Amino acid sequence: MLIRHAEKQNEPPPFGIDEDGIENKHSLTARGWQRAGALVPFFCHPAHPAIATPATIFASAPSDDPTLPKGEARSLRPQETIRPLAAKLGLEPNVEISVGDESALITALKARAGVTLVAWEHKHLSVIAGAFVPHAPQWAEDRFDVVWVLDRRRDGTYSFTVVDQHLLAGDR
Repeated sequence: MLIRHAEKQNEPPPFGIDEDGIENKHSLTARGWQRAGALVPFFCHPAHPAIATPATIFASAPSDDPTLPKGEARSLRPQETIRPLAAKLGLEPNVEISVGDESALITALKARAGVTLVAWEHKHLSVIAGAFVPHAPQWAEDRFDVVWVLDRRRDGTYSFTVVDQHLLAGDR
């Protein structure tokens, strides 16, 4: 399952804030923290048949890659988005792979068995999905409220399903 990190600031306000409420442009907004909390029951007690409780969670690490826009490279948002869920599930998320190194993530995902959740920067999610399904779409710029579900079939190919989260007011 692939998700975009939760809400971020576009033009302040609202400002990004860390877990202690300190302003940080690389962190989630208050709404983003609300979504991160709402993802806990969404994944722990799934109501949609395509959603499952993850046994493994990946979130991108910040990167020093000078070819990436600073907003993407230094983002803490993917890790912040999954932190409450990982804590509830007692999982140590894999936060070792940097945004921009999607090939390493894809290799790690292909080596995994079981239900896995990935929180990443949205501009790179189509690259990740494209390693499993042909013609993966681009993630919509304005969507923080969906899950892309890739299910491995018996023949080794993958199905692709988009699930709306319906967690916060204003979600589609």
